Amino acid sequence: MATVTTNPTTGSTSVRPPDAAHGSRVRLTALAEPVFRYLAYAVIVVVFLLPFVWMFFGSVRREIEIHGYMFPFSWHTIVPVEWTIQSYLDIFGISEEGAKGGLRFHRGLMNSGIIAVAVVSSSMLFNTMAAYFFARLPFPGKKWLTAYVLATFLLPFEVTVVPLYLVISEMGLRNSYWAMIVPFYASPFIVFMLTQFLGGIPKDLDEAALVDGASYWAILWKIIFPNALPAIATAALIEFQFIWNLFYWPLIATSSLDLQVIQVMIASQTSDRTVYWGRTFAGLVVAVFPVLILFLFGQRYYFRGAVLSGMK
Repeated sequence: MATVTTNPTTGSTSVRPPDAAHGSRVRLTALAEPVFRYLAYAVIVVVFLLPFVWMFFGSVRREIEIHGYMFPFSWHTIVPVEWTIQSYLDIFGISEEGAKGGLRFHRGLMNSGIIAVAVVSSSMLFNTMAAYFFARLPFPGKKWLTAYVLATFLLPFEVTVVPLYLVISEMGLRNSYWAMIVPFYASPFIVFMLTQFLGGIPKDLDEAALVDGASYWAILWKIIFPNALPAIATAALIEFQFIWNLFYWPLIATSSLDLQVIQVMIASQTSDRTVYWGRTFAGLVVAVFPVLILFLFGQRYYFRGAVLSGMK
């Protein structure tokens, strides 16, 4: 950078050319910044992808290899020496060992899918109506009712497990799909998220529709719902992932092997005597795919809805 100096006796000024050393520092800084940025990106990618890579390679190698090459750390600690799909044949009950052990992970995938789709469908219906009420309809004491709904969101799920189990048992819903659908059809978090979004839609639309004779029900489904689709799609993705990954409640709510979800089946490969790591890795791979595919198809709505609703 050029330096301007002033002579105090004569009052004249002179410009000194840029310092060569300073110019070198500027160029080094400009070069180092993208290097460190891409290095940080590479570290983040490795940290997030390595568990998935290890999980996949662990699912296509022999059981004895998974721990056999752990120390010292080498290429074959991660990459299989002998490739095999035995673990997949086991978890789907195709191999003799899998059939003997009664493994039916395809049944677990189907159960998880049925429950997730049912919960997401009912959740979007009831939560959208609740969010519409809290965001746009006049009602005395609505502020306190909103605070009550948000307070339930802060309660840990473990606190409500026993009362929820008693209610489900009294209703005769244990050992059925309903035991895993009914407790989750309404979500305070989804209500809060949709309320934030619906509150940002101009209320002039409601007033114009009311003047034209539309009912609140018609306003919700013909005006509000189409404008809220990005946020609703985002909420559906979040809800699907939450329900798909549920483990604790499905483990308690049903003892029927025919109703076990995929997460419970994966956990069943760990016992007090042994851990079937190959089957566990294979189960994790097949459990990840539905959520991954759904997110890849819906990521455009997810990011748009997250931005518009202010969710981070």
